[in-house]
Amino acid sequence: MFTGIVGSAKINRINPGATGWELIVESSEVAACVNLGASVAIDGACLSVTKIEGTLLHFFVSLESIDKTIIKNYKAGSLVNIELPMQPSGYLGGHYVLGHVDANAVVSNIKKEEQAWFLEILVPSPFEKYVVYKGSIAINGVSLTINEVNGNYIELCIIPVTLAKTNIGSLEIGDAVNIEFDILAKYTEKLLIKRETNHV
Repeated sequence: MFTGIVGSAKINRINPGATGWELIVESSEVAACVNLGASVAIDGACLSVTKIEGTLLHFFVSLESIDKTIIKNYKAGSLVNIELPMQPSGYLGGHYVLGHVDANAVVSNIKKEEQAWFLEILVPSPFEKYVVYKGSIAINGVSLTINEVNGNYIELCIIPVTLAKTNIGSLEIGDAVNIEFDILAKYTEKLLIKRETNHV
């Protein structure tokens, strides 16, 4: 489990294979404190460490994960967000993020103001029900608060520290992002469906 409070890293190289890809990420900070098999979130996708080589972390990415995430767009040198799992003794600064990407979404507009950026995201229609004003959402693994909802468009206010520490600051209109919706919304939906079914 993660919190959506991330750091940044770079893709060193990608080795495509028949059953998946080997993704090699450079992060001296994370490489120094993880072991083989550890879970690490890359742009919000939970991956397991398969090899540690100095400052390089190796991950295996399944074909399903490639299909459902923006990993398929990565190139050597791409900037990614990276996060270690939440520690029970630490601060929960964001919200509960599982590292299970629900869908890709598209950046439809960016307003760059002096004190913040306002990012507009087009949410795929089947997931519109999970977005609420002032609710939580993870974009490329970054915990953010929904500033405005207009149909299946959401607006997010991105403050300077987030722009500086993540790859959100490198996004452009038309870019795809990983999106994970609040798990509490999904559980609530499931409970309500069961309740309605039991009352029929």
